[in-house]
Amino acid sequence: MSDFFGDDFTVELKKYFLDATLKEVESFIDLIDESTLQKVTVEIREKAESWVVDAKSNEFTFLESWLTDFNAKTDSLDSAEQMIKALSLLQKYLAALLVDGKDSAELALQFPLVAQSSREALFLHCKTGSQQFVVPIINVIEITSSLPMSPLPDLREGLAGVIPFRGEAVPVIDLKSYGFHSVNTNKFYYVICEHAGTRFSLQVTETDELLSLKDKDMQNLSDHPTMLTVPFIKQFFVKEEHSVMVLDIEKLVA
Repeated sequence: MSDFFGDDFTVELKKYFLDATLKEVESFIDLIDESTLQKVTVEIREKAESWVVDAKSNEFTFLESWLTDFNAKTDSLDSAEQMIKALSLLQKYLAALLVDGKDSAELALQFPLVAQSSREALFLHCKTGSQQFVVPIINVIEITSSLPMSPLPDLREGLAGVIPFRGEAVPVIDLKSYGFHSVNTNKFYYVICEHAGTRFSLQVTETDELLSLKDKDMQNLSDHPTMLTVPFIKQFFVKEEHSVMVLDIEKLVA
């Protein structure tokens, strides 16, 4: 998580970047219609590249990831309406950063870019110790800090307990029972998910970034018999020389 921290000069630099970028986004929104879309899209693509660099230098990790995904999707935003919708999301994200004063996965989740192809989807990158996995962003409701977990009187296999969330007792999936390593820490986060009306939680040590993945990025676990075999994990991909598992939420709650 990136915060407005450090000396006053650093804080002012970060606010200046957010404010300047917000004004540029608003200017693009005003310029776009069907007659100007092609020309303005070229300008947006060029500007977005500098936004990514500036977001990184100002330590806005999740904004950087969001902008990288946005830049990759500019060519598929083939109507003025789609482009304005995407820019409006960015406008709201930047405004929220100015108010909240911090960049986080929770904040980025409030402004998801919809994948432009059924063969492409957005995922939340999570870690539990040294093991990594992703969850489809469409299934993520919220990320919360550590909450008190209570045991269940009749504990079902695969569940670690329940946590309180918005007046409900939400079950926590016990990843250790599926072969994940135990983690020697008391600092956890809970990724609250929902599928077909069923809510559940994943206990993780870190939520890292948002990733846009295509079918071609994936590999099948069945082709790699030495890897972890889990009923709700059929695919993985490689990120910075590390294997990252893709959770199949439908199979997880089955």
